[in-house]
Amino acid sequence: MTNLSKKILIVEDNKLLQQVYFDKLVKDGFVVLQAFTGIQGLALATNYHPDLVVLDVMLPGGLNGFDVLSQLRANESFKHTPIIMLTDLKGEKKTAVSMGATDYIIKNEDQIDETLSRIKSHLNTDLVGKIKKILK
Repeated sequence: MTNLSKKILIVEDNKLLQQVYFDKLVKDGFVVLQAFTGIQGLALATNYHPDLVVLDVMLPGGLNGFDVLSQLRANESFKHTPIIMLTDLKGEKKTAVSMGATDYIIKNEDQIDETLSRIKSHLNTDLVGKIKKILK
């Protein structure tokens, strides 16, 4: 599977940060879906089944990132999809991981290129999840 066939959903209400990730990931050949609220993110995930979700914790519009994470993990289609929490909240990693987050990145501690590297790493190492899907 090439980058061109891999879809990444970014659910982030900071439009500038959203655009930076969008531009860099598209340049690297990924298909990038963008949502600015939890409700939009959940709808895009359900309709387009991304290969990876980048999800902010604090989102406007009624559903926060933990709500979206919980609903995605409750859906059999997303049991093995990498979901990376990207947030300013330092103290919520344990909660996120216990709810099924694949990774937890604090925005102001990781450089953008580091975060992009971690995103790509999770896309390339999700072979176990894909094998589990095939075997079901």
